[in-house]
Amino acid sequence: MNNAVKKILILQSLLLIGCSSQNLVIDTFIPKPLVKMNESISVQLTFDDQIQNFIFSPEELQKKEASIEINFGNTQQKLFENVFLSFFKLSNESDNDPDKKIILIDVKLDKFEYLTPQTAANQKYSVWFKYIINIKDNNENSIDDWVVTGYGEQETGIFQGDEAFKRAIRIALRDTGANLSITTQEKIENITNTIS
Repeated sequence: MNNAVKKILILQSLLLIGCSSQNLVIDTFIPKPLVKMNESISVQLTFDDQIQNFIFSPEELQKKEASIEINFGNTQQKLFENVFLSFFKLSNESDNDPDKKIILIDVKLDKFEYLTPQTAANQKYSVWFKYIINIKDNNENSIDDWVVTGYGEQETGIFQGDEAFKRAIRIALRDTGANLSITTQEKIENITNTIS
């Protein structure tokens, strides 16, 4: 084995040791879409635990590569609030007005997946989110079920440390916000007609 190959192997080992424990904190702002609010419908939002203050820890299979912990805080919750509260007014849960049109929206994180340069054998991070959204009327009758996804990737390039991974996550969250806005815009007429 020549010296150049030895140096590369040593360098890769050091990089893997250096990447053995990562703690990422995600805090990104998702802007509100510029849409017309439906003044006749109010919304109550509920989120599962993987959206409220979600901390991702890798499964055993992933831990062989590196121990990556990702703290999303309330970033995902803010994303959905920003989008949905651009389309609908927030309902006050104590308001029992029978004539008020209220929809219940329940958001669950179904999947969060990622590939690192080590697992993908390339120079980029790839991130994918999949959310399940259940929409019901005030009597909890189902109106619609949506699947909304978001994808982001970022080449390592000039970024140091975990910055490329964080950027891929931010891009995926923004993509989720854009896809959610488009889906809501397309389906809002159906929701309005269903509860009218």
